[in-house]
Amino acid sequence: MAGLPMAVLLPMAVLLPMAVLLPMNMAELAALIAAVFWALLVCAGVLVLFRLARFLSESSRLVSDLRERGDVLLQRAQTAVDGAQAAVDRAGRQLDRAESVTASMDELGTGMNELAGQVTALAGLGHAIATGPVGRVGALAYGVRHAVGLRRSGRRTLPGQVVESGDLTGIGSPGKKRSR
Repeated sequence: MAGLPMAVLLPMAVLLPMAVLLPMNMAELAALIAAVFWALLVCAGVLVLFRLARFLSESSRLVSDLRERGDVLLQRAQTAVDGAQAAVDRAGRQLDRAESVTASMDELGTGMNELAGQVTALAGLGHAIATGPVGRVGALAYGVRHAVGLRRSGRRTLPGQVVESGDLTGIGSPGKKRSR
């Protein structure tokens, strides 16, 4: 045993007292060492499996929490999208109304232009009638009729009333009647 390295001598020194107590050969000793290392390996494997099981349960709990949070986040996002869609729909309806009002205003403007043209034509016609021979004959007939009416009633003045300078504010108001 003097020629063996130290790494081989130490395990043998530990196992040698057992070998002295239990008579066994080298094959049995190697089988015992392999069984001890196998038992240690199985214990280490069981420990790794327990830690792996705990890791998997924690990760599944985290995944389920994330899924719940994701569902809540998706619901909030869907609510926000629905609200935005409703706002876009309202804006579209308001734009449609604004377009119809604009079209109505265009039609109204066209109608007002036509009306202004007709009023201008009628004003020209009225001006032509009033300043022409027919208007003069009409004014003369009115004046003659009025003068004849005044002569028949015995009055020499036109109907009306004398107004003092302070009473001008009350004339023509809707609550006061004028006397003739």
